[in-house]
Amino acid sequence: MIAVLVIVWLSATLVKVENQRYAMQVGMCREANTGLTDFKCLETVQTRTGWWWHLFYAIKD
Repeated sequence: MIAVLVIVWLSATLVKVENQRYAMQVGMCREANTGLTDFKCLETVQTRTGWWWHLFYAIKD
């Protein structure tokens, strides 16, 4: 049971990190004036249509 919980927790964290990585890669969260990354945007942006795509691309890459 603990192993399942750890896998679920790691998967959720991996989905979050992959979402933020892809947002930074495509430039979705850049501030217009400075060109720096807006970290508040990274917390809320959704770059793909579902969480399973984040998990798929994180495992694939």
